[in-house]
Amino acid sequence: MTQLKTIYFVYDADGGILGKVKYWVNKNILKKGSACELCDITHGTFFVRDAWLKFVAELEQKYKVEVLHRNELPTKVQERNFLFPCVIGESDKELKEIVNRVAFKDFENLSNVTELRELFFEKLL
Repeated sequence: MTQLKTIYFVYDADGGILGKVKYWVNKNILKKGSACELCDITHGTFFVRDAWLKFVAELEQKYKVEVLHRNELPTKVQERNFLFPCVIGESDKELKEIVNRVAFKDFENLSNVTELRELFFEKLL
């Protein structure tokens, strides 16, 4: 794989205060709507997980890291119609899906930050 410059982690949820509140209420109080598996990995009920912050900090030593919601994507990412959640790597020449929606949907095999980190680095090889 060519040298990546930017890593995009994309949640299957809308960003902004209203989007975050709506997602949280639907998931935790109303128990309706589909959950975002990346959200479940990176956040507890109320707060972001420390392991997630450490993983992002580790990646930021080598890459630019963008953690985005589906309504916050740059046009170049939107145009590719990736299915969310996903992890996308950007080089000078291409956008490439590193961890796809199927891996997240197979939640039994990807359920915490450590497993996401391992899968991420495995896919880079």
